[in-house]
Amino acid sequence: MSAVIVTHRNEFLAHALAQIAGFEYPYLQVVVGLHGVDIADGEIERLIRASGLGAVEGREVVVHRIGRDVPFGRAMQEACDRADGVLITKVDDDDHYAPEHVWDLVLARMYSGAQLVGKALDWIHVQADDVTAFRPVYPAESYATFVAGGTMLISKADLLAAGGWRPVPKSIDRALIEQVKRIGGLVYRTHGLGYVYVRHGAEHTAVVSDEHFLTQNARQWPGLIAHEAFGTVQA
Repeated sequence: MSAVIVTHRNEFLAHALAQIAGFEYPYLQVVVGLHGVDIADGEIERLIRASGLGAVEGREVVVHRIGRDVPFGRAMQEACDRADGVLITKVDDDDHYAPEHVWDLVLARMYSGAQLVGKALDWIHVQADDVTAFRPVYPAESYATFVAGGTMLISKADLLAAGGWRPVPKSIDRALIEQVKRIGGLVYRTHGLGYVYVRHGAEHTAVVSDEHFLTQNARQWPGLIAHEAFGTVQA
């Protein structure tokens, strides 16, 4: 299993590494794609040590530098090309993940038989308003045409069969779903627990506005919801 993260924001690198360090999975290769990030090798090593990744048994960290002018989709593909795992899961640099997150995806792949699995986008922390919204718009445990991009899991072979990540700057998650469907593959959306999608003032590759996530809500909480189910108790 390989967890792949591509980031162009060094301010989120420590957070992302800490999230991955918390994953409860027996062996996990971590591929960190630095997309135009101007950071010294020594500082990267320090962040890896500080995250606790180096102290977790069965963890291998691969750091790959990617030019800033490379489109995000191509950068993601470059990072995935360096993954040794049979399965690859995409991790976003600013979101929150529970320790059981990877297991949730692996089990969903096993019982669904789908080529691409991911979680429902139910829980969103909108930083501009400092609220966590519960927005269960997409039915869980169902074959689907949408999953949360920061939770995608696919085998390396299926990724290759689908043509890989589209070499474009935005909407690469949607493009991969379309490509998997085009070759006759299945996409499955499991539950949304264990994942909080974060919207903040920095640049997003998603094209929708913050206001979109504050509609059709079942409930809202002030601040970032703190619960073990989301890995946010100490966030």
